[in-house]
Amino acid sequence: MTPAVARAAERVTVAVMAEGFSFSTETITVPAGAEVTIEFDNRDDGVPHNVAVYTDSSASEAIFVGDIIAGPRRATYTFTAPETPGNYFFRCDIHPSMHGAFIVT
Repeated sequence: MTPAVARAAERVTVAVMAEGFSFSTETITVPAGAEVTIEFDNRDDGVPHNVAVYTDSSASEAIFVGDIIAGPRRATYTFTAPETPGNYFFRCDIHPSMHGAFIVT
């Protein structure tokens, strides 16, 4: 009998910038179960932003919530993407009109 071999998790780094009360991207795509690093650059002077990922646009179930930082400042967020492929949701919790699709493939 052959022992099970654990698959090493993929790692992906994504750059996201906040400027003018909008994100630099409307879509973040990552592999299922990947270790995700978001290099977040808040360029809005004196304005707090974050990046948070939710199961859907109701933002009732968080997958990951990044620390809120006032700009100009950078932060690095690391978390594990869902194992189930599908369309999820990301946003700034302070300014929910800043949002996009978090796609797991």
